[in-house]
Amino acid sequence: MILRWPRDRLAARPRLVVSSLIPTTIAECFAFHLDTRNAALISPAGTRVVRIVGSFPITQGDHIELHVRQRPIPFRQRWRMEIEVVLAPTLIVDRMLSGPFRSWCHEHRFREVGDVVELTDIVHYALPFGSLGRIVDRLVVRRLLLAAFAERHRRTRVRLGATTAPGARPLPSVGEGPA
Repeated sequence: MILRWPRDRLAARPRLVVSSLIPTTIAECFAFHLDTRNAALISPAGTRVVRIVGSFPITQGDHIELHVRQRPIPFRQRWRMEIEVVLAPTLIVDRMLSGPFRSWCHEHRFREVGDVVELTDIVHYALPFGSLGRIVDRLVVRRLLLAAFAERHRRTRVRLGATTAPGARPLPSVGEGPA
């Protein structure tokens, strides 16, 4: 599959990769992620989804708007997203049209591994403010994003009813790409 944005532009941006095994069916895991209202259910502590505007389940080309309160920031952030790709049941890609990052492209990948699903989030992002943004990313933001996505995966396992199944553990591929 060819995505609409050039890979060479994404390669120059920070990349975040978080994978987990979710003991559920690929159809159930994919359907859960097609309903962006579930973002409120899996958001980590300190992040509150206040409002979600869009149609559900999402389809390719849809626009979604999320209003999020992120501690310690005292005001609401507004994220406007476009659903770039929906390839059932293996891939959803959303791209930020406007929000707190200079750029944000988020791939949700789903793959059957035996009787569980490997859920992988890949995020290419950039902070505003040039060199200062890159420094803040290295010192703070990257760690916060890794922790937030690891928590989202944990909450996804809980929501899909699999808190103690053998496959319910983070994979060692939680990490980051080039800075």
